[in-house]
Amino acid sequence: MAELERELGLFGATVYGVGLILGAGIYAILGEAAGQAGPSVVLSFVLAAIIASLTGLSYAELASLYPKGEGDYIYVRAAFGSKRLSELTALLRVLVGVVSAAAVALAFAGYLSSFVPTLPTTLVAIGLVAATAAVNFWGIDTSARLNVLFTAVEVVGLLVIVAVGFGEWGTVDPLDAPHGGVGTVQAAFLVFFAYVGFGSLVNIAEETRDATTRIPQAILLSIGITTVLYVAVALSAVGVVDPETLGASASPLALVAEQGWGAAAGVALAVIALFSTTNTVLILQISTSRMLYGVSKAEYNSFPTVFSQVHPERRTPHYAVVLVGAITAGVSLLGDVGTVAGLANLLLLVVFVLINAALLALRYREPDRERGFRAPGNVGRFSLTAAAGVVTSLGFAAFYLGEAVGLL
Repeated sequence: MAELERELGLFGATVYGVGLILGAGIYAILGEAAGQAGPSVVLSFVLAAIIASLTGLSYAELASLYPKGEGDYIYVRAAFGSKRLSELTALLRVLVGVVSAAAVALAFAGYLSSFVPTLPTTLVAIGLVAATAAVNFWGIDTSARLNVLFTAVEVVGLLVIVAVGFGEWGTVDPLDAPHGGVGTVQAAFLVFFAYVGFGSLVNIAEETRDATTRIPQAILLSIGITTVLYVAVALSAVGVVDPETLGASASPLALVAEQGWGAAAGVALAVIALFSTTNTVLILQISTSRMLYGVSKAEYNSFPTVFSQVHPERRTPHYAVVLVGAITAGVSLLGDVGTVAGLANLLLLVVFVLINAALLALRYREPDRERGFRAPGNVGRFSLTAAAGVVTSLGFAAFYLGEAVGLL
């Protein structure tokens, strides 16, 4: 039976993570978050980064224990010995992947509308999903090369935004929260969507060389790099454009560039945003299809084994690629980025609770198993960061649900 091809090293895996995280957040959701939090959106990014980092450390250690494409599924199964719970985890992770990809595809359509206003948003999003699914099928090597190119383009775009607003940083008061602390936390929950990518890095373990050390390193590097960029871009954006105006824009970073450097810069940023969001949809589909592929292996007897089949020539899980693309296209029909991103976040937080709990359990169930990385902050075998990850993820989810039903 054909197997996946190990093509990625530390650089490729890190670029994969950076590209996935950047496109998913800053280009897709900054405007709406700024509208909720005002200048305190800078603190929203910091809060979201702290919460994401706690779980990122757990993912890094678990990936070093089990460098498998099925990632979350095998972590939960090894920790709790429950096939049903691990299947639920895998199902949630697949749903997070397709919902996140749909949200970013809708953001792509929003940026494209600045060039062709008459194009229907949902059809554009579905077209992008179909195109990236085709690249996903073609092969991990081609996907990785495109990822490096597109990530370079999107980083340049963010550096342009930083340069545009750098002189205005002194005018921004991150403590200025026009909607109070609730607005800041609401925005933090929304921009938490900006960090969904690091969890998906574990799903390319079987296509990464020396995965037990490279995947943990890539997780930590990608979170660190993107957090610095996020905070710098948020400072620049709210320094140049009024947060409420940002919140009403379908292409917020293009608006920042236009306000700072003129119409040509705005057009350039809109084009860069198209590259960024395309890149994110592509690699979200890659990671999600690899999760589906891994859990469908006959040894687990969980999902239909047809999805574990690898194309003999392309060396990709073609049936998994098709299913993930089809579901993503269906979710795109919801049509609203904020709604779709909120749904992705809630599902992701449930997964994060399970992942952090899995690390806590495995510290005691398999204390002597070789690890390529060990999360810092421990009391004996007990992981303080994993415990904090459980508490903060539950708190974030409770806040979102309370706000959704009108309690906050």
